[in-house]
Amino acid sequence: MLTTQMAGAIVEGGARRTTSLTALYDERCPLCRRLKAWLGGQATLLPIEFVAADSPAAHARYPYLDHERTTRVLTVVSSNGAVYEGERAWLACGWILPAWQPLTEHFGRGFRLRVARIAARGVDGYRHRLLARSQPCDRCTVAAPPPPTFGARR
Repeated sequence: MLTTQMAGAIVEGGARRTTSLTALYDERCPLCRRLKAWLGGQATLLPIEFVAADSPAAHARYPYLDHERTTRVLTVVSSNGAVYEGERAWLACGWILPAWQPLTEHFGRGFRLRVARIAARGVDGYRHRLLARSQPCDRCTVAAPPPPTFGARR
């Protein structure tokens, strides 16, 4: 016999929850802040929330993540617990944009995923060099370049 509790559990279990994404971004990085503002202003297929990487809020929400790594590599966490890093995180952010979804699905597998990986690593490297110009980096050997000297001959 089907009780009302069992029927309620069946209906509740069959209901689809809306998946959402949380992007952990490096708030020190001007490129990250700009992309966060741009993505936050777009119409998306899924809700997206932004949390500063390696912040107290990020530590509280995701205690098992490598938070030092999240400052170096874009990390996206879905509401169902899936964690995407690097090129897969970039593709997840692109996938929630209706106009970008076909492109991200195109780059989502096989050889094209390798191309996306190279592009994501290039962006991460550029971002890191951009940060190293403004502040010394204690995580690597990248030093801030010397200030340009105008009019000096080499």
